[in-house]
Amino acid sequence: MSDVAVSLGSPTIRAIVNELTSLLESARAENPAQTATDIIAALLEVPRSWPSLNYDAPLDGAIVQSARTAAEKLGRGAPFAYAVGTAAFRHLNLIVDERVLIPRPETEVLVGELLDRLHARPRWGTAIDIGTGSGAIALSLASEGKFDRVIATDASQDALDVARLNAERSRQVLRTGIEFRHGSLLSPVRGLKAAVVVSNPPYVAFAEAEALPASVRDWEPPLALFSGHDGMSATAEIVRDSAAVLEQGGILALEVDERRASLVAEMIMQNGAYCDVGVRLDLAGRERFVLATRI
Repeated sequence: MSDVAVSLGSPTIRAIVNELTSLLESARAENPAQTATDIIAALLEVPRSWPSLNYDAPLDGAIVQSARTAAEKLGRGAPFAYAVGTAAFRHLNLIVDERVLIPRPETEVLVGELLDRLHARPRWGTAIDIGTGSGAIALSLASEGKFDRVIATDASQDALDVARLNAERSRQVLRTGIEFRHGSLLSPVRGLKAAVVVSNPPYVAFAEAEALPASVRDWEPPLALFSGHDGMSATAEIVRDSAAVLEQGGILALEVDERRASLVAEMIMQNGAYCDVGVRLDLAGRERFVLATRI
């Protein structure tokens, strides 16, 4: 941390961690001391252990104010990522707020599965990320893959605004440019041909809303969470419409509800346009992903 960025009277990390701990204790937050330290680490974009090893380092006034705001939001029940405004995804650190779903570690596995399948191909072609949200999947493919281009769609213009911010934030690590298109599911890419269609679509049934944790139900965008027909509507539409977009040998890769993975796999097989349909497990051993190849 540069000494030029702070004045001699700037508070130290220790002082702000103590202040945040008191705020979080008053709000009855879990593990207030560790959470306070984690807030500082997230805002400084340093490892979690760094603040504890540098307690006497001064903090810039803007970071102090952001840390106080984050603690207050956590006290109101906000998820940690929304409180600090960022979330880690694979090798990226993404801007997130209430306009987009918080990227999950499970979705990192979906990206890894897809990259592994494509590894031996001499030509990767075009990848399309449906319902991109923060841009997590699209940006990971553009930075880690060897695609000719990556297209990301979303029905939410607000979400696309966040994804564009993340594309600019990640510009130096992108191997491929990203094109953002506004519209529902595959409607913005009709007429195109792609080697990959990937999506983490909304898959929670409306009747399941009350069973969700409050930090999800009360904070994350409903458009990114809920889908009709028992949570299967968006997935069914992607399966149907991807058949016209995917080139022969192209890959369809979906994140799904663990309770409905077999139903999604059966739906894909019944479609008749796909082969090599398989279910893959997430980090907790749950059936979370369905992948298939276009005939």
